[in-house]
Amino acid sequence: MKSKLIFSPNYDFGIMGLEKLHPFNAKKFSKAWALLTNEFGEKINSFSTFIENPATDEELEIVHSREYLTSLRQSKVIASVVEIAPLRFVPNFILQKGLVDSAKYATAGTLLAARQALDSAIAFNIGGGFHHAFSDHGEGFCFFADAAFALETLRLEKKVLSTDKVLMIDLDAHRGNGFTSFYEKDKSVGIFDLYNMQVYPGLKQGDPDDFPFIIPLRAGLGSDEYITLLKTELPLFLDANPKPKLAFYNAGTDILAADKLGALNVSYDAINERDRFVVESLRERNIPTVIITSGGYSSDSYKLIADLASYLIRTNA
Repeated sequence: MKSKLIFSPNYDFGIMGLEKLHPFNAKKFSKAWALLTNEFGEKINSFSTFIENPATDEELEIVHSREYLTSLRQSKVIASVVEIAPLRFVPNFILQKGLVDSAKYATAGTLLAARQALDSAIAFNIGGGFHHAFSDHGEGFCFFADAAFALETLRLEKKVLSTDKVLMIDLDAHRGNGFTSFYEKDKSVGIFDLYNMQVYPGLKQGDPDDFPFIIPLRAGLGSDEYITLLKTELPLFLDANPKPKLAFYNAGTDILAADKLGALNVSYDAINERDRFVVESLRERNIPTVIITSGGYSSDSYKLIADLASYLIRTNA
């Protein structure tokens, strides 16, 4: 399968002093891209597409209510989404440019990645993965449901049918409550989610037999247990959902031991092992795949993003 990268420097969040208010590494996307350009030089352009325009409110209404999109014109709403109360006092136009617009560019990137993936590819959007966004509100630093937006746009365009199987493999440390809210009752969408049940948004409620592949982990889980669990459960999930039309891989780096919010204890090398195992599992089954970066709040997050992109390029079919 071909490897493709999607990127824009506009993915970076641009509020001065943001990292003093929240552990989010606001510039991790451009830092990852700098590592890749240093490694591959001009060769990287042959694998890459650059996002020139953000998703618009009109486009986003396919998954979000007009009331929610309009509410983002209020600074207090944006402050609530990113969970930084002092931002409610910042003029909205600054927050639009520095936060909301960045998320719109990354959301457009996820849609482009999905379109490219359908052409027998693994397409890595060096951004996105906003899996805590709901139809009528955002939370957990997620403004827009980019994976749902991409899927519903492809369905509208008849590139993916409502009967086509689509997968979400979510390996961010936090449960993808937003994405699940869109597709929990949609039998054509299969969800695999390994998450720390002792951090936000907490344990998924209901009968575990109804969602056997949304698997809770305890805080502090280490590398060996994590990798063993992944290598046991992911093949079972893929076997239970044969021949999907498309897969999304939420490659969150916040499972890293040094991460301030993930509260797991997985090593840097084990995260690379995780990513390569997922990629090769999907390649072996010829599953068109979108990779999105999701959460990551350590100083090494951008390096892990670059490592995965580098692996895709070096092993490009």
